[in-house]
Amino acid sequence: MTLTKENIVAEEDYWAKFVDGDKSAFTHIYNFNIDALFSYGMKLHPDRDFVKDCIQDVFLDVFEHRNKLSTPRSVKHYLFVVLKRTMFKKLKKESKKESLSEFEKLSFITDYNIESITIDKEDQIYKKKLVNQIVKELTPKQQEILYLRFTKDFDYKEISEIIDIDHNSVRKQVYRAIKKLRKHDVFKDVIKILILYALSNN
Repeated sequence: MTLTKENIVAEEDYWAKFVDGDKSAFTHIYNFNIDALFSYGMKLHPDRDFVKDCIQDVFLDVFEHRNKLSTPRSVKHYLFVVLKRTMFKKLKKESKKESLSEFEKLSFITDYNIESITIDKEDQIYKKKLVNQIVKELTPKQQEILYLRFTKDFDYKEISEIIDIDHNSVRKQVYRAIKKLRKHDVFKDVIKILILYALSNN
């Protein structure tokens, strides 16, 4: 779900109410973000039960520590960051490999869904298949960045915090990915949309 300015303000209000002990506000935050979190989690790890457990851990931790929480700049962004860190910690604990580097075991899955791009109805299915095939040629990191940027509408700074790399590196990865995609004819009718997103300064 794409957040408008009105959505963000409403989320901040619900967050403030939740921190003050309003359980219905917590329910709203959960319901509003659960689908996006699950979609992102499944692209990091294919085990549905594992992803669901991690999401539950995120919300349980948030609920238990609500008195210590400040209002985040974006509730969705905050939850994405916490989910990825929770998944990493859980995988690290299960693998019992203390030498595992940050996020090493979380590799973005190549089944990319280009949700936010409008494709002509007459060849929609055909072009979607081509897009999926072409995007699979990108690195997992590039796919994750494109997903967060174009599908979930995070800005570069937010993405850098989610995947733990410098925001300038995020911009470079977007540029490289788009440059690679432009080599394919299928992107002639959608590349302007990708460039618009890539050059915007949220």
